[in-house]
Amino acid sequence: MASILREVTETIVTLAKGFRVTFRNMWGKTVTENYPETPVHFMPRYRGIHVLQRDEQGLEKCVGCFLCSAACPANCIYIEAAENTDATRISAGERYARVYNIDYSRCIFCGYCVEACPTDAITHGHGFELATYDINSLIYRKEQLLQPELHKKPATV
Repeated sequence: MASILREVTETIVTLAKGFRVTFRNMWGKTVTENYPETPVHFMPRYRGIHVLQRDEQGLEKCVGCFLCSAACPANCIYIEAAENTDATRISAGERYARVYNIDYSRCIFCGYCVEACPTDAITHGHGFELATYDINSLIYRKEQLLQPELHKKPATV
């Protein structure tokens, strides 16, 4: 009998906590975003469409280590690595990601790929417009994810 009373009490306390959150927000001021007329205001930790970063020299930070792909629980990241040569240097490491695809029809925006990356090559951006009628357009390729190359500063002598 005591266990039933304890279970009923815990249930009532849990419901009260949930309703407290609901009622606190229900009586608050309503916020309306006038999208697309005004820019969207993101929270600082918002996880949007991924961005492949570049270093200060304009080289890609991704070294093709596959750690982001291994950490992804949705298995939505596909990478093919290739070797850097002295004639064509794509990244600062020995290898670079020749192919880097993310399938956003499967991505759950968990951030494990960002945490797993040892070179901070992949980050979450603030892009959020993924709506489409064609599921094949949800596969973002390296060219779409790569941060635009900034103009290099001229070398000082």
